[in-house]
Formats: sequence, C-alpha cells, structure tokens
Amino acid sequence: MRRLVHGFRFKKEKAGQSIVLLAIGFIALIAFVGLVTDLSLLFVRYSALRRSVDSAAIAAAGQIREGRDYGDVAIAARQYIELHGLEPNRVFVETCETDIAGWRTGTGTFQGQTAHPAPEPIDGNMPETELCQWDNPRKLVRVTAQIQSPTTFLRLIGWNDITLEATSVSETAVLDVALVLDGSATMSQDTSLNTYLIYHQLQTQIRTDCIRTSPDDPTNPAPDPDRLKWAGCCSDPGAGYIRQDPATGNWNIWTDVNSNGVYDGSGEDGVRPLSGSSAVPDGKYTDLICEPFKQVKDAARNFIKRLDFIRGDRVTLVTFSRQGRILVPWNAASTNDIMMTSEEVAMITLNEQMAPYIIDPIYRGRDGGYWDRYNKCEELKRAEWDYDPITKTTDTFASKTNPLGVAIGGLINPQGYRYWSYESLAPCPDTNTGAGLFYANNALTNVQTIRKDAVWVIIMLSDGGANVTDRPSGNNSLTLPTYGAAGFCPWRTFCNANNTTDPYQRPVHPECTLPAGTTALAPPGPLCNDNSPLTRHFCLQWTNDPLTNGSPQVGNPACSQSGDYDPDDYARDWADYAGLQEVRPGVEGNFVAMFTIGFSTQVVNSPVAAPLLRYIADAGDNGFIDDDQQQDLRDDGQLNNSATFGDKGPCEAAAVRTDFRQWCGQYYYADNLQSLDAVFEAIASRLFTRISR
Repeated sequence: MRRLVHGFRFKKEKAGQSIVLLAIGFIALIAFVGLVTDLSLLFVRYSALRRSVDSAAIAAAGQIREGRDYGDVAIAARQYIELHGLEPNRVFVETCETDIAGWRTGTGTFQGQTAHPAPEPIDGNMPETELCQWDNPRKLVRVTAQIQSPTTFLRLIGWNDITLEATSVSETAVLDVALVLDGSATMSQDTSLNTYLIYHQLQTQIRTDCIRTSPDDPTNPAPDPDRLKWAGCCSDPGAGYIRQDPATGNWNIWTDVNSNGVYDGSGEDGVRPLSGSSAVPDGKYTDLICEPFKQVKDAARNFIKRLDFIRGDRVTLVTFSRQGRILVPWNAASTNDIMMTSEEVAMITLNEQMAPYIIDPIYRGRDGGYWDRYNKCEELKRAEWDYDPITKTTDTFASKTNPLGVAIGGLINPQGYRYWSYESLAPCPDTNTGAGLFYANNALTNVQTIRKDAVWVIIMLSDGGANVTDRPSGNNSLTLPTYGAAGFCPWRTFCNANNTTDPYQRPVHPECTLPAGTTALAPPGPLCNDNSPLTRHFCLQWTNDPLTNGSPQVGNPACSQSGDYDPDDYARDWADYAGLQEVRPGVEGNFVAMFTIGFSTQVVNSPVAAPLLRYIADAGDNGFIDDDQQQDLRDDGQLNNSATFGDKGPCEAAAVRTDFRQWCGQYYYADNLQSLDAVFEAIASRLFTRISR
C-alpha cells in the first residue's frame, strides 16, 4: 500500500520584510509625535496670544476717549501684544463707532449691505450688533489679532506655518457720574474790576446794578468792588455765550452782536451790550466771569468731554451753597432726566445753570421797603439796618434773641443789637457739603434712574469747610430762633471765650449760660463748626426703613440746641452712607466711588476743609474707612483705640497728613485751571475696565 504523505510547502521568506514594517510604523510614530508637538506648540502660542489680546483689549478700552485717534488705539493694542513676546501680523480695534461707520459705508460688519450715508439717523434704522446695543448701551471694545505660528515637523510635508487668530471683547465700565461743585459765595470772591475789563473793555458796559449809585456818590457812578464780587453781577453780566477755541482749547465768551446765531470772529469776543451802555443780563450763566468759579466751569467742561455718552456714560450736575440742588436740564432737546445721556445737553445745562449762589441783590423788607445791600444774607441784612432806607421808617422785624435786650430803632447798632444774635448769623453760612453729597447720592440711586450695572462715581470740588446743614428731616416748618430752623448749628459756636481779642467783639449770649451760673464758652472759631477734624458727633439714624433712614434720632441730645452735632459731622454722615459698604451693622451703604478736589488756598489754610474732603475720599475708595483716627472716632466718637485697625490709609503718611496740597488716595488739590485739568485727567484715568468676553 502506497503511503501518501501530505505535507505543506512553505514559501521561502524574504529577508528584511519586518524591517520595512517597522520603518513604516516608526515613520507613523514620528509623524504622530511631530503632530502632537506642533499642536502643543500651537496651543501654547494660542494661549499666549489669547492672554496678550485680553491685555490689549483692556488697554484699548482705557485708551478710547473722545477725540482719541483710532490709529493710536491700535498701536497701543499692538504694543501690549508685543510685550508678551508676540509679533502680530494684523491688529483690529473695533467699537460701536466703527460699526456705525461700517453701516454708513456698507463695509466691515455690514460688508455687502446697502450703505446708509449721513444724514440718515441711526436711531431706529441701524440694527444692533455685538458692539452697538441700543436698549442698554455698553462700552464694548473688540480687539482681534493674528500671528503666524511656524511649525516644527509639519514643515517636512510643506506646511510651514499656521495663522492663529484671537478675539477679545473688553468692557469699559459704564459710568454714572455725579459732578458736585461748590457754589458758595467764596467762589466769586476773587472777582475784581480787572476781571470785568477783560471781557467788557469799557467799564460803562458793566451792569447798572453792579455800579455804585448810593447818595454818597451821586455824580460819579463807578464799579463798586463789593458788588462786583457779588455772584449776581459776575454770574450773569450780560447776554453772552461760551465756545471752545479749536486752536487753544480755551473756553471763550462771545456775544452775538448781529443776532445771527453764529460766532463771527474776534469782533464778538467778550460780553458786549446788545444796546445802550450797559449789558443786559439774560438769566443764563454762559457768560459767567466769577473767579475762581469760571476756572471750575472751564475744567468741568473739559471733563464732561472725556465721558463716553455714545456708549452709555451718564452725568448729573449738582451744586451746593446754603442748600443743595440738582440741575435739571431745561433745553428743548432734554427729557428732563437728571442723569443726562447727551454731551450737548450736559454742556448746555452746565453753561446756563451752574453758578455761585445767587443772592438777590436787593431784599424786600417785611414792611415793603428795600434793602440796598449786597453780599449778605437776608437775615443779617435786616439786622444790620434797623430802618428802611426808602421810607425812613423803623423796621419792626425785632430780634427774638437780642443778647442785651436793647431796644431797636437806632441807625447804628452797638454789638448787643440783634446784628449779633443767633437768628441773624446762623442762617448766613453757605457751604452745605452734606447737602451736596445727599443730592449726588440720591441722583445716582433714584429708583427712576438707577442703573445697578453702572459704576457710580461722585466727584466733589469744594474750596472750604462745611458750615451749614439742611433742616432736620420733616421739620421744614421750623422758624427762627427755634433750633434746627437754620440747620444743625451748635449754639456753643456762638459762645466766644475771647471777646477782648475777637475782631468782631461778639457778646456772650444768654444761651451760653449754664444753670449753675457758669458760662459755656468755646474758643474763637467759625460759626456752626467746632473747627476740629478730630471730633465726631452722631445724630442721624441709619435704618432699612426709607421713612426714618437719615433722620435725626429722637431724644438724642447731640441733635438739640445744647448738642455738638455740626455741619462737619453731617457731611461725614452722608459720606458714610454714600461711600461705605455698610453704614452700620445690618444697614448697607451705597458703595459709591468718591473723588474729592480741594480747590484754592482756603482749603490749605483751613484746619477742617481738607480733612473733610480726605474723609469723603477715604469712604469712597474701597467702601471702608482706612484712616486710624477716623475709624476710632467713628466707632464711639472718642479717640480711645476702641476700633480694630487695618492697613493705614493713603493719606496717613507723615509727609502727607498735614500737607493738604499733596494728592493722596482719591483726594486731589488744585489752585488754577491747569492743575484742575490735570486732576480731572487723573480721575478719568482711574475709572474702571473689565473683560466682557
């Protein structure tokens, strides 16, 4: 039997076959490693690009202001990217304004769409974009940058570089700004005849009611130096307008001599009479020449121009003297909204309504006559003149607190007459700093106008210490000499301990006598203010009930005639409520950012003016009081180290604490237009930005 043997024949293996497979696998592995390496490098570079674009977006947002060239903004953005070690090929900076330009020309975001050239209005026609949000304007800036990222391994297959692009949208905080300007009489005290001649050229063009016409000089009427400083004369000397000289940037006064509504050149410069020999006031303060207040208004205009109204900034204007007041726009284009959204409306309101306190130049007496006296409040004027200069009859407005009980009726008052009484003097101070803060805070937090997503800012300028308050809440019917009718003005500030050296020779009032027969005398000082920054008294109550919040505490002796609560305390209380995160345990403050400006040498010379402004700035920088002494006083009214101190405030350094010209924290000092412009520029640069996307 044949045996069949089945076997398998194996093919002969070729040499090196496995090496080929390994080589292919190795190439694939190298390609994978190269791809991973290049991708890793791309991610690293993209991350660096993203960070640099975020920084550039914030920088661009901080650079974009009214009148800033977009080329400069793009350069600033590019520089921030280069600081991160990157060299961008292209950098784009876009805002709502660039989208508007694209809509007008059919380019950019609106590429290929129909152009809408001016004067077609934007409102109601241009659609919203990421950067232009009409219902809720936001200050958005978009920065886009591209870089070329070289490859390492991919270049082996012809892929030399990859274009990376990153976009960041930053948001400059929408600002709600309350600009608070001191309008007290001292804001016109530097006005002189030379001030008028600069704008009038001929003194006969000065308003007739600013010319001396009293019987002692009937044949030679001339400017009266006392009257020239009166706010009514320098606030509204004629029918003038204000314009900015494009060559110098200065704000110039001009008069429309030919009534064509257009500035026709230097021939119309200054305040000129429209007819006759005297300029006729028009009830508007565009031609204000009061010094130093004109410098304040000029700097305020420059600051308003820095605000970005197109992208959502708003401003309200507040002034204070004897009382506080929010300026309500009255021009036709206004919506009567105290938070103004238009630069034009804000400028018109500032120009026409902002002025030092206007004291009526002639006061009507109670018996129908007139008091031809200037620069004095009505109560003091009545006290100084016991007879009507027209009717020559005796004024029957007798003193209720006549210190010496002397009969009224003589033509010349000795010191004991009501000229020195509390009721005659207490109504006369006119720097109500607390009212300025009160109205500014109310404008920002009013339920009708509040924007909770905005940054609230108060910028306050003043030239002196607080010396008057509002009447106690709910007591507007009080009449003198009832305490509170003239605000919180402590009686003891009228008790001068040094009558022999006091230039005014004020008498010791009966109200200064204690029951035991001793006298409660105080050192000489200003009326209504204890003249010390190291005292703190409390009267107002802070609650979560709007009906009682900010009202006097019932039964608190500090609020009474014998109390020590004064205008400085009142201003600090309203600074606490506006600026602090918590005004007292369980009661929130409004956390408003507050900046203060001390203006003129009066701030330097006063022991209380600059410390008050620094306190307001301290409350408004981080929502806490950082000054150790003020923390201690706020704790219990005593300097007894009862408070727990944190980091020292910026104004506590030895070199700064007593030098009120030094800037520190959010307090600034200026004494002329140039330094005031620098202050406003510094404040503008400190307003906030944040990344939006």
